Amino acid sequence: DVPASYKVLKYYAARCKEDGRLIRLDLYQRVIHRIRPVRMHHDGFKHRPSARRLDAIEVTNLVEDIKQHIQQEYSEGKKMVYQYILLPELVVALTEHSFPRTKGLATPIMEYMLDNKFPVLDPDLYKYILSKGRRSDTDSFPYHRVLSELISAGHVPNPEVVMNVLQCYHPFDDIDSTHKVLSIIQKLHLGGDGSPSATDYKVDLGTLESISMASARLNVEVNLLVWDLVELFGYSPTESMFEDVVMSFAATRQDENMYSALADMEKYGFVPSQALLRYVAVKVSYNENRLDHSQRMLFWRGNEHVRSTHGMNVLLIGYGMKRDLNTAFSVFEDFPKWELRPDASTFTFLMESLYIDTMDRFRQETDKPRRNYKQDDIDDVIGASQIILDAMEETGVEKTKQFFHEHIKLFCVLGRPKDAKLVFEEAMSSGTGVPMASLFKLATTFAAEGDFENSYAIAGLSSAVGCGELPRLDSTINNLKKKQEHSQIVG
Repeated sequence: DVPASYKVLKYYAARCKEDGRLIRLDLYQRVIHRIRPVRMHHDGFKHRPSARRLDAIEVTNLVEDIKQHIQQEYSEGKKMVYQYILLPELVVALTEHSFPRTKGLATPIMEYMLDNKFPVLDPDLYKYILSKGRRSDTDSFPYHRVLSELISAGHVPNPEVVMNVLQCYHPFDDIDSTHKVLSIIQKLHLGGDGSPSATDYKVDLGTLESISMASARLNVEVNLLVWDLVELFGYSPTESMFEDVVMSFAATRQDENMYSALADMEKYGFVPSQALLRYVAVKVSYNENRLDHSQRMLFWRGNEHVRSTHGMNVLLIGYGMKRDLNTAFSVFEDFPKWELRPDASTFTFLMESLYIDTMDRFRQETDKPRRNYKQDDIDDVIGASQIILDAMEETGVEKTKQFFHEHIKLFCVLGRPKDAKLVFEEAMSSGTGVPMASLFKLATTFAAEGDFENSYAIAGLSSAVGCGELPRLDSTINNLKKKQEHSQIVG
């Protein structure tokens, strides 16, 4: 019975103190070592009849009592050696447990040791603690501090232990701790003279990519350190890493670095997602001065290092979001001037910018019939969309699913769902398809016009375009039909 043994030990320690003697160290060690096999209630099927089970509260009280006793009784002079030896062993005993609450008792003890700068008398114990680290423990246990303290004391663990410490912080949402571990790995890999060490402290590319993704928009220093390690380990940066560092630069207003990263991305042959370009455009266009500064930067003749199709696409959709359609088209017209080739995102963003401008001019509610707009205004919009289509055909860029979606939205906002249906049929026949939002937009526009035959027909194609059954769309159409029938009865 561990608690009973410990009570006897405390009584004996008090007697020794009265006699001016120190209790033998190994007596404490025996009690601490016996904490390891204590069976919790959730391990009842492993319980041995000869051992009394302790619940979590009893274990917590026992450990706290042992810790306080050691800290209070051995806090001066040479007596501190008892703390230096026993507390690390207590941490080891607790890390052996699989029950999270019991393992969590090791955290305040370890932090106490680190805060009071305990000497590393037994480096193997520290290495064992680091090797036992698991992902579920990263909420609190300071693995990175233990690693740093161990190395500072001149005891460098093997690569397996160091990599286990890094994996303890998966999914790497503790950005500061992850950064510190990566910095340690960088120093270990380089060695004291700055050249690669004989021991291979090398993080795999997949882990670096995960860290880069976790730190995107949160800590640009971690992203840059990941890039340093990618170069150090001889890897090539991935498309995901480019997108992560671009997001971080955009979030921290480092626009020149952001556009430069987009240009490098183009040189590597990577095409950023439209979601990334929109995210950057939102950041840049939020402040009109920042957007105008981006235009001056990209249009400055000596700035070839920041100019790219991807960067110009950001500028184009940025002006589109600001409802400045003329400048958006002006950016597109300047592509040949800088010897840049427009891509699918360029034309999608042009069509989206035209849709945003048209939506402001021809506002329409989905449950009301189309208003009577001036035909000249409608013709202007259709003429602008034809310019986009002609330029797209001239450059040989294929229409994408998102492009078809923007084109369908444009016709719907003009109250011309039959033209939108032709675009929808073109997308289907080409094998490109359309997003689910296109089905909703087109079907509800037909319903608003009172054309429920076409509305239900479009909704019935949801499985054919890969969207599966859409009961919510059917319900929306039914509700619009009931409203119109009710209005007719009331009228």
